[in-house]
Amino acid sequence: MTGRNMRRTILLFCLMFFLGISVAFAAEKELPLREDSGLTQTEYLLSAGQFSAALDTANNVLKRHPQNADAYTYRGYAWRHLGEIANAAKDFRMALMINPTHLGANKYLASMYLAAGDVARALEQLQVIRMACGLTDCEELRVLEREIDQHRRGPGAQKKD
Repeated sequence: MTGRNMRRTILLFCLMFFLGISVAFAAEKELPLREDSGLTQTEYLLSAGQFSAALDTANNVLKRHPQNADAYTYRGYAWRHLGEIANAAKDFRMALMINPTHLGANKYLASMYLAAGDVARALEQLQVIRMACGLTDCEELRVLEREIDQHRRGPGAQKKD
């Protein structure tokens, strides 16, 4: 192994080690906040397409837990579906400041980048998701890879499944 390859291997190992620690810390930190019933209500409202009501509920969660990455992600999702792209991006970025490996926030932000035609930034988010998923099977990773492939093929391209 050359010196350059050895440095890359060591750097990759360190990055994966610290990412693993940050994921474990973030998961431990989020657990009590995840039990907030407002998040469950927000999830329901989002799934029912009641985006304005979901915003209100997520805002209430954030009053109680201002460092909750899930609440910012849900609020960003609601903003996005209401056509408020700048507010959505702001909330996804806030979620990622709190938890850089948040799968939902990374995936939704990448999807917004794709919609704006910024494939390079979507690919950056894809790499973060890849690192966060590690060897596990992540739905966010599979879905985003399909979105990027579809975007590269163009709007009239047929899906090949």
